[in-house]
Amino acid sequence: VVGSGVSGLTTAIRLAEAGFSTSILTRERATDTTSIVAAAIWFPEPGSRSFMERSLEVFLELIGDQSAGVYPLDVTEYLDYPLEDANPSWAQPLRSYRILTADEVPAPFASGHVLGTVRIEPPIYLPYLENRFETLGGVITEQEVTDLSDVAAENRVVVNCTGLGARSLVGDTSMKPVRGQVVHVENPGITDGHHTQIEGGPFTYVLPRNEVVVLGGTRLVGEWSLVPDDETTKRIVEDARSLDPRLATSEIVKVAVGLRPGRPTVRVELEETLSGLVAHNYGHDGNGYGLSWGCAEEVVRLIEYATSTS
Repeated sequence: VVGSGVSGLTTAIRLAEAGFSTSILTRERATDTTSIVAAAIWFPEPGSRSFMERSLEVFLELIGDQSAGVYPLDVTEYLDYPLEDANPSWAQPLRSYRILTADEVPAPFASGHVLGTVRIEPPIYLPYLENRFETLGGVITEQEVTDLSDVAAENRVVVNCTGLGARSLVGDTSMKPVRGQVVHVENPGITDGHHTQIEGGPFTYVLPRNEVVVLGGTRLVGEWSLVPDDETTKRIVEDARSLDPRLATSEIVKVAVGLRPGRPTVRVELEETLSGLVAHNYGHDGNGYGLSWGCAEEVVRLIEYATSTS
């Protein structure tokens, strides 16, 4: 497996559990990847629904493992359009779901709902995944890969989990950085989350971690800069405090920038190259956590089928 973000680690774990001798080659450890910057909650997104639902099933199971860093979270989302379906099919896998009453929805929003989902604490969860993989006999080697054919020649199958790196590694020009800036502030005791979305405008979220609250957000397609923008920081904090007044006196702990691996669609497929079999699992944009277990299990299925028939 090339890459050790949340997708690479999850895929490596499932391969090792399936009986494959598995190793990871990575330029940087998980806590230095984009995965550490992510807000890291399960939130319904269009497309790849089966992968999303399977991932949520696993996260709900992991709530019972105190070492995993997965916790229940209720998120209130305000929307600028009316909600007509009181029991949407996409909400079925959630822990709970309800539509807000009219007096619970602040202006200028038209509706809102509360989603009983999960949150993931990346500083706990990513080391948990590394340890789980190594306990299965897996080996993680810090080594930058610049040519997949070199790795493919030495292994039965190579799994490409390089995220944005796939743009140069496999020449996928549909990959584009989607810049996200977040602000971590002191957590005054917040255990629930808030999210707003106005079509065509900025979105705001307030998502708690154990020690901080993550505030966002931005989504700048094609922007490569990892340098925080001061005006953006100011806007994020002001919008978040307006959304959740409990943050009024919370001091900024840090500002972080990450580049989501943007792609028109997620790429989960097997490719026969001149050097050998290459499985691809990348292009998850801002939903690496939410897709992680479902995509990983699909990669295992593809590899098991290919290796059993070859």
